[in-house]
Amino acid sequence: MTPTLDGMLAEHAVARSDAPALVLPAPLGRTRTITFGALQRRVADAAAGLLAAGIGPGTRTALLVPPTADFFVVAYALLRVRAVPVVVDPGIGLDRVRSCLGEAAPEAFVGIAKAHLARRALRWCPSARIAVTAGPVPVPGTHSLRRLERAGSRRRALPPLPRPDGVPAAILFTSGSTGPPKGVEHHEDGLLAQARLVRDLYGLGPGDVSLATFPPFALFGPALGMTTVVPRMDPTKPGKVVPSRLVSAARTTGATVMFGSPAVLDRLGRGVPADTHLPTLRQVISAGAPVPRDVQRRVLALLPDGAQVHTPYGATEALPVATIGSHELLELPDDGICVGRAVPGVDVALMHPTDGPVTRLEPSMLVGHGEVGEVVVRGPVVSPAYAERPEATAAAKVSWDGRLAHRTGDLASLDDAGRLWFAGRVAHVVHTVDGPLYSVPCEEVLNRHPAVRRTALVGTGPARDRTPVAVVELFAGSRWTDELVDELRALAASDPRTKPIEVFLSHRALPVDPRHNSKIDREALGRWADGELR
Repeated sequence: MTPTLDGMLAEHAVARSDAPALVLPAPLGRTRTITFGALQRRVADAAAGLLAAGIGPGTRTALLVPPTADFFVVAYALLRVRAVPVVVDPGIGLDRVRSCLGEAAPEAFVGIAKAHLARRALRWCPSARIAVTAGPVPVPGTHSLRRLERAGSRRRALPPLPRPDGVPAAILFTSGSTGPPKGVEHHEDGLLAQARLVRDLYGLGPGDVSLATFPPFALFGPALGMTTVVPRMDPTKPGKVVPSRLVSAARTTGATVMFGSPAVLDRLGRGVPADTHLPTLRQVISAGAPVPRDVQRRVLALLPDGAQVHTPYGATEALPVATIGSHELLELPDDGICVGRAVPGVDVALMHPTDGPVTRLEPSMLVGHGEVGEVVVRGPVVSPAYAERPEATAAAKVSWDGRLAHRTGDLASLDDAGRLWFAGRVAHVVHTVDGPLYSVPCEEVLNRHPAVRRTALVGTGPARDRTPVAVVELFAGSRWTDELVDELRALAASDPRTKPIEVFLSHRALPVDPRHNSKIDREALGRWADGELR
């Protein structure tokens, strides 16, 4: 039988029934532990109940449940009945959630009471014919998850259900940090490839305790046999996590691995006493945006000797693509953002940035050695399409020697050792009369100033003759003065990548994406800079 994520959970439940699968926040600052056996029983009961309620193979089902026990139960139960979970991050905003759900048109809606109130008030999912309420608060006119589980427990065990041909296993919406969110179709084999690559790259499995601050990553934990610890935090606002809560969760549970966005790592590294030590935490994995080296060094100072910070690179459409550990990264010249080498089974090519769809990737389209090009990736982790977006699919997918590949919209160059150096997004290139300026390399130069927390490169003026503008966010306690601007201009003039930048603007807090709180919203800053310079 073909392996599945829910099947992997069932295997661990047999082999390690009494081992803790989930450690979750509970009232009064306590935690609640759920074993693999208990989780598997709830998943089996929920699957039978959902199937009886009409949610079965191919049913698109909106899933708006925070990372509680119900989140894991429903997610694995939907996979078991071969339904299609539609996952939208509520942090993207109510209007965008409505747009995403309207586009995906789920036939069923599973959410907590608050989500159902929003569904009714804001007319989310008018096509949904089945509604299920998770959590302790009932909602009239919906099925209670608890009742479905009780009913399911009285039914016979479900036989293996086939997934309809061509139907994805899940639809995961992007964060929309560079345009409207898009629903990424992932098939069963792609999800399995992701889980196995993460397992093999970082040596994860039974016995590991994962401190997971990002719910989609947390879902892999039970399938890989790890104990998944959900800290006390708002997952829609990772940049506001309380560092002491992460420390407490890591120490109490003996966490061996932690996943967090760069914003979470920055909060942790800056927000705990200098003598803080996390003796069991041997690996930290961070993705979603570049992780500055100073952030990595501060986190490493909390970890035992030999521990690493790993920074995998990828996207919702293909993850992981490449990875690098801090042991290697911190030995490299501090001259940009290196995201490492392609992971096993994944191929990467760099293509001349090209507007519009490309049917086939030809050798003539590839950039020369050391040049910046758009990252194109093929391999088992590549998603095949966007849901209900044929034009977006045509623009992002390309045939590479007869195999499906994905155009990431990211820019990078390759060094002599085969490592990728990230250069930002194609959409964020500032085209000047002297040539293109790439966002991340320019920003990395300016971020070296000790008063600068981060910068964003934007452009104003005509499309191919833009004026480059550096929008600067300072560290708390630093002041925007004429002297500081002079220092920034001198710093920019000292490097050929930033020499054309002469305009600097101060911004109190650069806007970032809602999912990771780390990707800078350069489109919004470009509009703001236009207004400031008029």
